[in-house]
Amino acid sequence: MNPRWRLAWLRWLAVTAATLLLFNLFPQIDLAVSAALHDAAAAGLERFPLGQAAPVQALYHAVPWLGRLALIIALVQVLRRDTPPRSRRQAAAVLLMLVFGLWLTVNVGLKDQWGRPRPVETTAFGGPHDFMPAGQPGGGCERNCSFVSGHAATGFALAAVGLLGTPARRRRWQRAGLAAGLLIGAGRVLQGGHFTSDIVCAGLAMHLCALLIRQGWVLWRRYRADQHRHRTARIAK
Repeated sequence: MNPRWRLAWLRWLAVTAATLLLFNLFPQIDLAVSAALHDAAAAGLERFPLGQAAPVQALYHAVPWLGRLALIIALVQVLRRDTPPRSRRQAAAVLLMLVFGLWLTVNVGLKDQWGRPRPVETTAFGGPHDFMPAGQPGGGCERNCSFVSGHAATGFALAAVGLLGTPARRRRWQRAGLAAGLLIGAGRVLQGGHFTSDIVCAGLAMHLCALLIRQGWVLWRRYRADQHRHRTARIAK
């Protein structure tokens, strides 16, 4: 494996392991953040009053539709014959990130399997289920659970726009995706829909998918280049 790729994978593994270790050794981080936003005297969704603010609610309802719109636009761009190569690459990266990252990894692989109750569903905040630290499977939630945040993952997916571009373009869109994911994730924490660790781990999950997509594309380009050289060599003979 290329040393740069080895470093990228080792960095992701180290950050992910450190994150899970931190939130499991100190689960009070999650509980303290949510407790600071919780109103024990209120009932229902009003238990997290800041999450009922109009901008937070508007963002919550808009994000899934923005994700669906991005999926449709990316699919059309990939299928159209007259799409420029650069735009096609961008669209393909977005499509892969939304399907492979957001849907398959986050929603099917994590949210529907891990069982972690959301803050509003835990006994600490008036719900029926016990609190579960980040990354630990099990809990009272059956599907569409707290680990990890799908809304935040949709924001982090914005990084895919620059995923197959130049280093400068990748960094620019990575920063945009990071900002979007953290902003949307903050709204979900305010609503009591997710713990802080759900947001951080959503970013790590989407970054994993970005690494896989980027490396797959690089390997495909290398394969195509090798095939072209072999054809050229045969013709030259």
